Amino acid sequence: MNSSTICSVFLGLILISQYPFAANARSHRLSHGSLISVVCSTSTDKAECNNILGSIPQAAQVKNYRELAKVVLEMAIGKASEGQTFLKGLAAATKSPAFTRCANFDYDGVVMSFKSSLGELKKDPQTANYDAKVASDGTAQCDRGMAAEHIVNPQVTALNRQIAFYSELAFLVTNYL
Repeated sequence: MNSSTICSVFLGLILISQYPFAANARSHRLSHGSLISVVCSTSTDKAECNNILGSIPQAAQVKNYRELAKVVLEMAIGKASEGQTFLKGLAAATKSPAFTRCANFDYDGVVMSFKSSLGELKKDPQTANYDAKVASDGTAQCDRGMAAEHIVNPQVTALNRQIAFYSELAFLVTNYL
């Protein structure tokens, strides 16, 4: 090997060996700051992000992004499950095929994506991030189903927007894992 190759290999080894220290330093620095502020700074609606995450007492006490992701995903699962219950009641009352699909198919996907994301936090953060993102696919499908049947229901539209935003929050926080 020539001397420039040896220097390149040596420099690469030094950089690789320092990576865990740099990651720990970054994590340590952020644990003393506001993880919520960092996550919300990348949101499409910074004010709403801060409002939602700021209203959760456990979110302010977390020490790292994995803990924050767990809090956000647990909240998202709860809200999506409540939404699904609401949609099931609406489907039963109206007998609408669109609401039936939303409640029994689209929101099954939403809830399962959030649960899958939560289950993957430790062993596969990349999959957790993906699952958090695709949770909003069910809300979009529900909106399309209502539009196809010419149904206008502001409560369902607001629910879908809210759950899609929780998907965004979960995606943003799992981006930091």
